[in-house]
Order: sequence, then structure tokens, then C-alpha cells
Amino acid sequence: MIETEDKIEGIKRRLYEPVDTVTHRVKEGVIHPINHKVEEEWRNEELNNSLSKMKKPKTSIFKKFFIVSIIFFFGAIGFALYMFYTGGTSVSNDNIDIRVIGSAFTKGGEELPLEIEIVNRNKASLELANLMISYPNGASDNIVDYTRMPRIDIGTIKPGETITKSLKIVLFGDEKSNRNIKIGLDYHPEGSNAIFTKEIEYIVNISSSPLSLSVSAPLTVTSDQPISFTVNTILNTSLPSDNIVMQLTYPNNFIYESAIPEPSFGNSIWDLSSLTLTDPVSIVVKGRIVGEDQDQQVFHAYAGTIKQADKSTIDVIYNSLLHTITIVKPFLETNILVNDTSSSGETIEVKVSWKNNLSTRITDGEIIANLGGNVFDRMSVNPSQGFYDSANNRIIWDKNVVGDLASIEPGERGEVSFSVKSIPLLGSQSSIKDPQVTIDVSIRGKQPSFGSTYADINNFSKKVVKILSDFQIASSASYKSGSMPPKAETETQYDITWTLSNGTNAISGATARAAIPIYVKWVGPVSTRENITYNESTREVIWNIGSVRANTGGNYNREATFTLSLKPSVSQIGSAPQLMKDLYILGKDTFTGTDVNNRRGPINTLLYGDPNFQSGQERVIQ
Repeated sequence: MIETEDKIEGIKRRLYEPVDTVTHRVKEGVIHPINHKVEEEWRNEELNNSLSKMKKPKTSIFKKFFIVSIIFFFGAIGFALYMFYTGGTSVSNDNIDIRVIGSAFTKGGEELPLEIEIVNRNKASLELANLMISYPNGASDNIVDYTRMPRIDIGTIKPGETITKSLKIVLFGDEKSNRNIKIGLDYHPEGSNAIFTKEIEYIVNISSSPLSLSVSAPLTVTSDQPISFTVNTILNTSLPSDNIVMQLTYPNNFIYESAIPEPSFGNSIWDLSSLTLTDPVSIVVKGRIVGEDQDQQVFHAYAGTIKQADKSTIDVIYNSLLHTITIVKPFLETNILVNDTSSSGETIEVKVSWKNNLSTRITDGEIIANLGGNVFDRMSVNPSQGFYDSANNRIIWDKNVVGDLASIEPGERGEVSFSVKSIPLLGSQSSIKDPQVTIDVSIRGKQPSFGSTYADINNFSKKVVKILSDFQIASSASYKSGSMPPKAETETQYDITWTLSNGTNAISGATARAAIPIYVKWVGPVSTRENITYNESTREVIWNIGSVRANTGGNYNREATFTLSLKPSVSQIGSAPQLMKDLYILGKDTFTGTDVNNRRGPINTLLYGDPNFQSGQERVIQ
């Protein structure tokens, strides 16, 4: 048995040896490869047969449902985000503007009025909107100590609509500390039950505002009719910066025409560097508003420091205000034609034109002009065709005195007129401030409707005539040294004194100047209190006056004295030569915003103001 196993093992070894000892054959390697052509169809058939033999595992119905659910979920989220931020009726917080109009400064414990303006720039409405206001109720900044005002129900804010809400709050805190007012708007996008919130913060500094702003403008205007409004800036403390400006922002439908003074940048920014405690700055803007009946147009005024990198933007706002004007349709239109300014004591001519803008007839027309103002002279009224009701300071025109007012056909127009004077203020010691005459005109009539019933038609317009300040200068001469009377080819010196007088309005940027003849020489000023210079090129003596208080010459004195030298020629013997030619004065009335000027005639050697002067000493001797 053992021998048999050994034989078998021996045969196995010989089978794997390189040399076949059994059959005497030798195993050899492949000398070169042999390629066999195989048809493509056969290969594909073989591959298909192999794949067909593979069995795919079946996916369960629950797994398929889960995969479909995940795809639907992410697709719904993507669609919701797309619809929220883009196109259609989607709503985005970025398209909701919340602006706060009001002072950024307040005194602790005082009421702070604010205007909250909400603008919906989305293409869809904001429904069930509520405004939420909260602010610190003490000196602590802890949110627990915040006062939360009751929610302000706004309702629906339509696309493109602007909503304005007014409120008053009281803040407390250390001087120069900041208080954060938190403002939030809760709303539902149109057609959605989801609640979204837009939040901003408005910072108020506990201190007095350095600048005060006020506006004088109508509350209603008619479309495409001239409008004029005035923004007054008053300095309460010293200027906080050298680059203080005021900026006006206009509604889209406002057509800017002009302004007094001219803007320093574009048509909306004015330099306030000339503002002082005694000289406020008033800016008058004129233009037109075009719009539909009951449209509201909002004007904003800001005062603060300008950005150095962008001259069209205010960096730090010291104060701001908002004024809303509503456009109304004038069925029965009136226009007051009168100059914007007048000198005191002069006659003011006024014309009132009227027109029926309706497509139907108006009957029983009546025009009433109410007169007022702090310098209105009620004894000077000339009512022309109308009746002057002196007890009520008004002039009345009706069908009894103006026949055309009995029946006014569509498109028909007419005119009435009157005149009035202001109280003379020259030499008055009155302390009247901002003198003006006001004219309020109302026109009304009846519009036949059905049967014997009538609908009243009313329209109102107003005009303010500002009275210019009586800004004047006087000049006088007195003997100082030298020959008296003046002697030919000999020097005589005279002191020339210029004296200012001003009425009820402050004057800014004032100057006075007069030329001297060729035979007169400039010696110099007597006092250095006033800025008096001499221009050799133009031979002019110039007084750079600057600002002039109201009632100068009455409550305040302002004068300048300088010395001139006269050296007459023999050709002037027997004459009284001129010492100075015509004297001109120019300045700007800060109340009316217009230039005022005056002129005085020349002065000569006839020294009326010198008590030591004797008649005959004015003539040149040999």
C-alpha cells in the first residue's frame, strides 16, 4: 500500500516538471501571438446574454415613495424661495422702506415728535400690517427696561403706497448719550398666512438740537400751478461744524423752477456756513406739482454735515422735518396777482383772477378777500368795485357789484382788483418782526344739479407780501485840519462819517462804497472797529459792513469815520468842491430773501453837520 502511494506521488511530480520523463515531451513557451478575428455581433450578443443572466434586485414601494417625497420637499422649498425673492406677487423685506423723520437730538424728559414713513416697493400688498415701537424708559440700555407702545394698526399697504404715522415719545438719559428706538413692522404677504417682520433702529442723542427747522408752505395746491414754500433755519448754539448744509428732497411729481438763495450743489443743497445766532437762513423754493386729485406729495428737509466724499449726501443729520401737500382740483379757480415784496408805506396793487373749470354753469359767485398781517394799514384799503367790510377786514364782490358773477359759464373767466398799503416803518421805533401783509381769497358759487338743488363750490388761495426793511445810509463831513476855508494848492483834511439805519429785518452781506474825486486823497480810517478800505484802482472807499441788526439807528448805533484830504486847484476858486461822489449801499434782507439797496448823493465842502462851520467857508479861496 505504501509503495502504491509513492508511485502515485512520483507520477504527480513528473507531471509538473519541465521535461516530461514519461512521454519524453518538453513544454515550450509561445513563440509569437496569434490573433483571431471575432465578429462584433457575436461580442454584443455575448454581452447581452451575460447581462440578461444578471438579476437586478427589486426596489420596494416604500423606498420609491420616500425618494419621491424628498425630491418634492426640496423642490417646494426652492419654489417658495424663488417666489418670495423674485417676480410676480412675491414680497421681500428689501423692498420695504421704513424711514424716521424727526430730530436726532432731544432734551431728556421732553416730548419728541416723530414721523414714521413706510413705503411698500413690492408688487404685492402687505396685509394685516402692524407697527411696533419700543424705546428705553430710563437711563438703562437693558432691553427689559424698554417701553413698548401699543401696536399701531395699519391694515393693508398697497404696492407703491406710502403710509405715514405720527407719534410722540419721551426719552431719558445722560447728556450726549444715545437712545435706541426700535421700530418693527409685522405683516402678512398677500395671499399668505405667514407672518414676516421688518425691523430698524433709530438713534436719538439726548441733547439740544443745534439747528431748528420750520417750513411755511400750503397744505393743498392745484395741479400744475405755481407753488412757493420757505424753509427757515435757526441756530440755537454755535455751529457744530464748518460744513453745515441743508438738503431738500422733493417728490417725484415736483418740478423745480428756482430758489432764493441759489443752491450750492444741484437744486437741493444749500450752504449754511453764514448761519449765526442773530442771522437765521431762509430758503424760498418755487416750482410746480403735477398730479391727480387727492394725491399726497411729501417734502423732506434735513440739516447736518455733508459727506466729504459725496457732496450730495448728508452724513450726520442734526434736524429734519416733513411737510405733506395734497393736490386738489379747483372747480372754481382763483389766482392772486401781486408782488412778493413791497417797501413799507407803499401801495400794494392786487388783482384777483377767477375761472370756471367745470363743464357746467356756476351761479351766484362770490369772492371774498381777507386782509391781515402785522403791518396792514386798514385805513388805506381801496376796494375798487367791491365792498370793504372794515369790521372784519375783508372785501366782498358778488353778483350785485360784478354782474359776471351772477352766472359763470364753463371756461368763463374774469378779474377784480383792489389796493392796500403797509404801515410806514421808516423812523419807527416799533419792534415788529417779519413785517408782512397777508391776503386770503376765497371764491364760491352754486352748481345746479337736479331740479332746484344746488351744490356749493369753494376754493381758497393765499398770498403773503413781505415788507422790505428800510435799509439806508447817511453821510456827513466835518473840518479836521488845514486851511479853513479851503485854499487853492493847500491841503485841508475832513472827517467823513457814514451812519447806518435799518428797519425791522436783519440784513446780511452789506457793503457801502463811494468814489472820491481826483483832487481828493485817502488818508485813512479814524477807528479800526469797522472794516473800511480804499481801492486805489477804482478810487473807492469801501465799508465791508457784514450783518446789520434790525432797528439799527434806533436801538443800535452803527457808523464808520475816515479822513480825506482836499487840495483844490486855482480853477476851483470860488466853488464848493465835492469831497465824495454818490454813496451806494447794498445788502440782503434775510426775511424776504431779496437784495435791498439805497443811494445817497455826493457831499462837498458845505459842512451842514459841523457846528463850528460858518456860511461862506465852503468856497475855495486864493
